Amino acid sequence: MAASDRTSEDEQPVNKFQVWWQTLRPKTLPAAIGPVALGQTLVPQAHFSALTAMLCLLCALALQLAVNLANDLHDGLSGVDRADRLGPTRALQSGLLSAGELRTGLAVTLGLAVATGLWLVVFGHWLLWVLGALALLGVLGYSGGTRPYASLGLGEFAVWFFFGPVAVLGGMLAQRSPLSGDAVFAAALVGLPIAAILVVNNLRDRFTDARAGKHTLAVRMGPGPTRALFALLTIGALLVAIPPEPNPGLWAFWIVTAAVALLLNVRLFQRDGAALNPLLGQTAAFSVLFAFWLALRFAWPLH
Repeated sequence: MAASDRTSEDEQPVNKFQVWWQTLRPKTLPAAIGPVALGQTLVPQAHFSALTAMLCLLCALALQLAVNLANDLHDGLSGVDRADRLGPTRALQSGLLSAGELRTGLAVTLGLAVATGLWLVVFGHWLLWVLGALALLGVLGYSGGTRPYASLGLGEFAVWFFFGPVAVLGGMLAQRSPLSGDAVFAAALVGLPIAAILVVNNLRDRFTDARAGKHTLAVRMGPGPTRALFALLTIGALLVAIPPEPNPGLWAFWIVTAAVALLLNVRLFQRDGAALNPLLGQTAAFSVLFAFWLALRFAWPLH
């Protein structure tokens, strides 16, 4: 791997804290923050509780960390991760953490998610019981079990669903907020660039995934259609969320966001393999920028 292709997550950790920090994948956390923040901005002031908003964020972050640990654990046990892995170092595959340690970390993060989630479902809408159960199944079924849905080409859809409708509308239901048509529309859009993060990951790993029998969309479609899917989830999402009126401020922010999306697509089309690693964090950052745009587009008139 060229030096310019390396990221801080590729560096070998020197102590246990760094091992856990690397394994938790903090660069993925913006994917959890953006949708929750959007959902809370869509809540009318009369329904808004700062405590509930904070618990929504803690629950989402805990679930994201649990997904990262579960993925490291299950891909290591199943043989998907090997020594020729192109992505950041995996703890189990590289021997930095044992399966037992990862299971303990998974139990802690899921426990935190359940604890915060229980508060939300007790004081929120009854539908949160359903969404919470689906979220837990989503964490455990992504790369675990006999038929993990990430290996069935359903990973991108699951990411869109949990980081879009579930995160946004679930956060609003936790506040006992009404759900408007704009809220549903924004919830459907915000998960698209987050699914694009997984598109980058699976494009990079398509050869090793195919060898391990992990049939992601990138394995099934090939590199060309996978890159087109990335464009659809980033540029296409912005085109759908175009400013509704000739407001100079809104148009200026939309143009800046569109320019970032174009730059990401240029980089994706020019790179492959380990050179795609930096685009994971960059696409995650773009997802937050896009969530902020949606907040301006849909939530600003409410306040």
